[in-house]
Amino acid sequence: NWYHAVSCAQVCFLFLTLGGADQFLESKDIFCIIVGALIHDLDHPGTNNDFEVKRNTALAQKYHNDSVLERHSISEGLNLCARNPELDWLKSFDNVEDRKYVENYITEAILATDPARHATIVKEALAFVEEGPKAYDSVTSESLSESVELTQFDRANLKHRLFIGRLFLHSADISNPLHSSFDVARDWAVRVTTEFSKQASKEKELRLEVTSYMDGLDSEYNIAKVQISFFAFMVQPLFD
Repeated sequence: NWYHAVSCAQVCFLFLTLGGADQFLESKDIFCIIVGALIHDLDHPGTNNDFEVKRNTALAQKYHNDSVLERHSISEGLNLCARNPELDWLKSFDNVEDRKYVENYITEAILATDPARHATIVKEALAFVEEGPKAYDSVTSESLSESVELTQFDRANLKHRLFIGRLFLHSADISNPLHSSFDVARDWAVRVTTEFSKQASKEKELRLEVTSYMDGLDSEYNIAKVQISFFAFMVQPLFD
């Protein structure tokens, strides 16, 4: 989990710096994106949301089957601040409103890493790029006349800045196949599919419905097939 967290944080850093996205964000937003990347899979059990829901686990019940593991990671990340003063990354924000802002931004950004929200994020991104922010958000900016609709990205609009955070965390989370080194991309593929195989084995032991794409990953050929499908249906539509 930690290697993945650092990898996601690094990709977000590249988006912000080499991509120049930092100029469209406030310093608090940048902080939230990097910290959100680091904690987005905190205390992840190595299974997915569907597994939690099928087993009707305590976490699934607690979060009403909605983005179960993402909400758990958010809770764990925020609870770290309360449990350990040395790990309290919220202590820099003395103002109550700033703390709420940071908590909300991180929450929304991490929820965007739920694969179930992938289609929505792709749709939002396409609307934003192809039709402009007006298609994504018809709300007028407080800095403009209420009669003026937004036709371009507005840095003063929190919804627009939050869109960048959500988009970046989700993109970073699924970016392993895009690594410039094939050896690194392959290593991540093996790590992920090993986790899939373990879940499939648990599902068989518990007599649960086995997740089809997680079963039978006992050869590089089958692993490659899963990776090609992942790239075609999730990675490419978002990054194209």
